[in-house]
Amino acid sequence: MLKNALLCFAIQTLLVWPIFASAGDFQKPPAKQEMESIFQEGFAKSVERLESKFAQNYKPSSIGLSLNSETSHFTAWLDLWRWCKIFAALSEEEAAKHIESGLAKELLSDPVVSRMFFSTLSEQDSVPQVLNNLGSIRAAHPQKFREYASLAIAIAVVNDVPVPQGWPHHQVAAGLVPINILPVDQQFSRWVAANEARQLLLDPRKLSPSQLKFVVDAFITDDELVWARKNVRLTRSTFEKAYSQINYSHERLKAQQYDWTGGPYTLSAIRKEGGICVDQAYYASMAGKALGLPTLFFTGQGSDGGHAWFGYMRSDDQWEIDCGRYSQHNYATGEALDPQTWQPISDHELELLAARFRDKPEFAASMNTLAVAEILEKSGDNPRAGRAYEKAIQLCPQNADAWSAGAAFLQRRGAPAKERILFHERAKMQFANQADLKVLHQQALISIYQEQGDLDSVKKIEQQILSQNKRRRSDLSVNMAANQLTAMLEAGNMAEAEKLFRRQVHSLSQTGGGNFYYDVAEPYIRVLVEKGDKGEARRSIDLVRRKLAPEPGGILDASMSELEKAMR
Repeated sequence: MLKNALLCFAIQTLLVWPIFASAGDFQKPPAKQEMESIFQEGFAKSVERLESKFAQNYKPSSIGLSLNSETSHFTAWLDLWRWCKIFAALSEEEAAKHIESGLAKELLSDPVVSRMFFSTLSEQDSVPQVLNNLGSIRAAHPQKFREYASLAIAIAVVNDVPVPQGWPHHQVAAGLVPINILPVDQQFSRWVAANEARQLLLDPRKLSPSQLKFVVDAFITDDELVWARKNVRLTRSTFEKAYSQINYSHERLKAQQYDWTGGPYTLSAIRKEGGICVDQAYYASMAGKALGLPTLFFTGQGSDGGHAWFGYMRSDDQWEIDCGRYSQHNYATGEALDPQTWQPISDHELELLAARFRDKPEFAASMNTLAVAEILEKSGDNPRAGRAYEKAIQLCPQNADAWSAGAAFLQRRGAPAKERILFHERAKMQFANQADLKVLHQQALISIYQEQGDLDSVKKIEQQILSQNKRRRSDLSVNMAANQLTAMLEAGNMAEAEKLFRRQVHSLSQTGGGNFYYDVAEPYIRVLVEKGDKGEARRSIDLVRRKLAPEPGGILDASMSELEKAMR
């Protein structure tokens, strides 16, 4: 008995020993035995042991300053730790299910699939549901799962939460849209079948999950997909013409009929009946998805109200995001939704998507360093953690996540205001040409100066945001103007609010267009009406009309007319 017990102990020791022996040797990838040892001892203990080894052995050079294979090996170790963290956080029942099915072992043992997964996963994702989705796809299609891993991951992250109400847009009744949200394994099989029948413009096996998520969010019936593949005869390089395949209905615009009333909202009906911009954009974006082409559906405000257009991935490193967008109407940056989170996609994120930024080794090195910084901070080693956060920025200064993590660390450790100000000033300079990120750090500076009671600095930065963005990113200037006016109204300072509003009208209304009207002017005028000051409300709407000069019968003109009726 003792001999058997000792033999058992020796075998278990041999299984567990390689991870202790080589965890600090980050220049080599994890061996097969390391994967097996994790299942022997459990995920939670593996997390603790790996974190201990990272904390003990990490040096900045562990990441690989030359960004060669050393980086990929270090990434494989961290991905192993990331998987252990994920499975340790699941309930025992959930974890056991994935172990018994073989999903956990397959994920942990495949560094390519692991990298796809972790480069795609968002903090907003429901990880247990994402894993359930992957498990369902793998169980139904064991032979195709690894071949089409990027497709499986894209479907899994897009389907972890319900599609939001009002999809695809608010100008059509939901009952008219041929929506069909299939189980994830059936979604997977229909895209695989279409690809292997050579019905797609792009092979999903050659796209990343971050690209494919803008394909698999086509939650429409098979009939719709088939119709598009047969009837939308455009190449990838000319696909912007899909927008103009729909005749514009000037009669609907003239009648101020902005919602679809043409019966079932099918692609063939839109093609036959024609439509307004929102229908053109929907048609083009859905047709592109049906053909395996990543597309985005945009909405935005211009000098004459709302507009919709679409974008698509014209080549592997280029997105055309202005298809159907009319420059003469001075449209500010449009808004598209990320189907993975159903949150707006920023300008910066679109640039990174187009450049495949997250696939680059310097980005991986930066994110690896952030992971180690998290481990060091968790261990209580704040000095080394701080250096790791800073190293993550140095490795990839364009990585906005690194700057955000660094700022959060300074906040958590109670860094002096002066140190936090210098940090955000550096970030502001780094993102001088990315307006949305620059404003993010300017707003952080505003918060710090408010804490210090330095109102002069607050006003200076607010004015910078207003003036720097009113031409090319008027939406950012308008947002700042709206915040300023709201604060004044909430304080009950109506006299100063009136003066501020008139200054805003003169400086921002013409470049801000519909954004200015809906975010600043209309809310302000409605407050005046609620307070019974209809005289000032009328003077304000008259001033806005003169400045914006909306096209008669247009969307913005109709909105102003509706507000004017409320003042009678």
